Amino acid sequence: MHRQLAALLLGASLSAIAEEPITRVACGSCYRPGKDLGLWEKISATKPQLFLFMGDNVYADTEDMALMRTRYEELITHPGFAAFRKSTTLLPTWDDHDYGANDAGADYPKRDSSREIFLDVFEFPGDHPARASSGVYHSWIGGPPGKRLQVILLDTRYFRSPLEKVKIERRSTLVPNTKTGATMLGEAQWKWLEVELHKQADLRLIVSSIQIITTEHRFEKWSNIPRERTRLIALLKKTGTKRVVLLSGDRHLAEIAVMTRKESGLPYDLVDFTSSGMTHAGATVGPNRHRVGPCWTKINFGTIEIDWSGKIPVPSLTIHNQDGKPIYRHPVTFPR
Repeated sequence: MHRQLAALLLGASLSAIAEEPITRVACGSCYRPGKDLGLWEKISATKPQLFLFMGDNVYADTEDMALMRTRYEELITHPGFAAFRKSTTLLPTWDDHDYGANDAGADYPKRDSSREIFLDVFEFPGDHPARASSGVYHSWIGGPPGKRLQVILLDTRYFRSPLEKVKIERRSTLVPNTKTGATMLGEAQWKWLEVELHKQADLRLIVSSIQIITTEHRFEKWSNIPRERTRLIALLKKTGTKRVVLLSGDRHLAEIAVMTRKESGLPYDLVDFTSSGMTHAGATVGPNRHRVGPCWTKINFGTIEIDWSGKIPVPSLTIHNQDGKPIYRHPVTFPR
């Protein structure tokens, strides 16, 4: 990626917002610049301080790194995106199509080259911790004492073990990989995540490119490697996290899933907010016993509004349609 293009991306610096309370975060995934319908202007109208780009930020699906760069240049030079980045800080992670191949994991042969392009494009500084590790996982903490927000962005691609697939009624369907050692995050990222969860924060947003709570559909999800899903919930318990909201993309739909405290063993209901389909959506609505509210299968983005006025922060999750209109709002409450 040309440096003059790479220098465009982050927009407002993280340091500029590090001390102010974060009250509005926007999020989205699955974006093709050529299919943009003015969505960046609609997201900008919600006045987010942060935008979480949650994967499939471009569609490359290639082992040709020149083509990968071209796809990112199409994003960078898109007028709507170029205007948006001037006022809003981006925190990105990737999913399979910007990583390089559909459903790809650690077996993708160009993962290191793709990683370098990703880090350059999103202008990670040379001394950023992500530069010194493998994968693209990273985190950010900002806000004054008592109103500190932590954003943790996981990498569900670079280390992930192969998926298990079978044919059911002539359709390829993912089934659980229960092999010993099968991993979603890899040991280095798991150790990093435990350290991050011990850091002081009043509210945590954990971004996973694929859904964590939902189990029923036949596509990618954490339950494809069930031990890893169990391990994540166990780690939240072990580290004593008090307030966590999960965010995910990938599915070309928007929905909110809730795992009750009775099911998880956590002291709060665990919520997974999926916002996917910034330029193309329409996934078939399947069963999801954890779903609350509607399943929105048209173009969408999400916002998280955080009310810091009380002793306990209250994040409200909202699905927006392509015109920016709120479709469904779900406040998340935590115990004292």
